Amino acid sequence: MLRISQMQDLNSILQEASRCLKIILHYRLFAFAIQDEGKLDVWIDPNIFKDPFRKIIDKDFGIRDNYTTHHFKQNTPPRSKTMTFHSTDLISYVLMDGKYFAKLYILPERKMRFYHSEIINIIVKTLGISLTNHMNIKSLKNAAAFDPMTNCYNRREFERLIEHNIASAKRYNRDMSVIMMDLDHFKKVNDKYGHLAGDMVLKKVAEAVHSKIRKGDYLTRYGGEEFVLVLPDTKRPRAMELAERLKQVIQNLEVKTDAGAIVRITSSFGVASLRDNNERDSLLEEADAMLYQAKAGGRNRVMPQIKLLQAKQPRNESKNN
Repeated sequence: MLRISQMQDLNSILQEASRCLKIILHYRLFAFAIQDEGKLDVWIDPNIFKDPFRKIIDKDFGIRDNYTTHHFKQNTPPRSKTMTFHSTDLISYVLMDGKYFAKLYILPERKMRFYHSEIINIIVKTLGISLTNHMNIKSLKNAAAFDPMTNCYNRREFERLIEHNIASAKRYNRDMSVIMMDLDHFKKVNDKYGHLAGDMVLKKVAEAVHSKIRKGDYLTRYGGEEFVLVLPDTKRPRAMELAERLKQVIQNLEVKTDAGAIVRITSSFGVASLRDNNERDSLLEEADAMLYQAKAGGRNRVMPQIKLLQAKQPRNESKNN
């Protein structure tokens, strides 16, 4: 319990709690579910109970299959038959504060004694304290890494992440592309509708982009109305196709201001891909040069253009991409 209270990593906290409960109850099932900012993560030990446990998660959290499942490396040995259990045999404990809602589930193998309950309650309280500490640290990290208005990474965190991604792409010989995006005539939005309306446009644009990208991609608010999207494992033609889709999505956005006005906006995009001789600065300079061409060419467009790129490529190379 002392180790639990000193831990900050959520997986380690739960792994240590499961060890304690395994010793006390020799459980058949240990499960933990935590809902934080609309996301649900579930730990199950042993993992053979994953399927029958779905109904319980759906009932308690109202989420069907839309969650991430984890399991511990020291899972109990798998059994030959599919394991089932009655939900009434489960012992559960609720842990919550303003930052999260969580539930611990235990299916004891041995009979529960009164002193078991007292010890488990102490473990649960210790677990709750560690979870609160973990969430507080997470909040501080998020505050340091994210732009609060758009929920995008901020410039400082971007510098750290892109260096890591470039090094990883080169080490494992993988593709990587970036999209630099700038909202067209954004100053006119602020001048005509006010800065609050401008902030709302930035927020809605970021939400629209986030809804169209993968989990492994990340969006950064690079400047006032300028964003950079980093795409690991992505060739340039695929990045250009995504930029074209994002251009259309943003063009179709209708942002309603507090005064009831409808604001529409377009955006320009510059796309670049990592090459062997690229580093962070040269990669971003190339994307910025493409963005400049998009704006100089009339805005609301992607550079380089897909048709121009395909015309320059040999037929067999375009097929490979």
